Amino acid sequence: MTSQSGRALSRSEEIADAAIPVFLRFGLRKTSMDDLAKAAGLSRQGLYLHFKNKQQLFHAGLQRVVAQTQAAVARELARADLPAHERLMGAFTALHGPAATATGDAVHELLAAARTSGDSLLHDLERFVVEAVSDVLRAEGAPERNPGVSAEDLAFQLLAVAAGVKQLTVPPGDRARHIHLAIALVLGPADRPPQLDTP
Repeated sequence: MTSQSGRALSRSEEIADAAIPVFLRFGLRKTSMDDLAKAAGLSRQGLYLHFKNKQQLFHAGLQRVVAQTQAAVARELARADLPAHERLMGAFTALHGPAATATGDAVHELLAAARTSGDSLLHDLERFVVEAVSDVLRAEGAPERNPGVSAEDLAFQLLAVAAGVKQLTVPPGDRARHIHLAIALVLGPADRPPQLDTP
């Protein structure tokens, strides 16, 4: 198996990738090493050769998710074939990754665990998104349309809206509309109506 960059994945990376949907389905507490071994096509003993416990594998999975999410956000923002509104919408959709439509106690538990065990990873991801989005906003003249507010502050506000609609009781079908509205408030109206997918 190869990564998106064409590099061959290590066996540990393959195992971490296989663990992600298992954690999303069951949560950290209810996922067993047997579940994780089965998803990776290994025996339980074979899994222990790569990861000494479930927490270590969860952290490795989180590292993989963060790296994949950064790459997906960068790809969306670099799409020269789309206007800025759509590139930003694509970036915030990519930011939510495999947990985009997931709900329930398992996801809340995973987010809490990620904040505990991978706080620096999540902080680095947020900083990456703010810097990448602020570059787009600067190129589109957003700070000039919002005097006294930096591109970084505008990017952070967009990130906060994207995160906030996941935490509020906003129906999944309306989340994209709220994020798009925030983008329009920062950039001005879009030239064409957006194609809204649920982030």
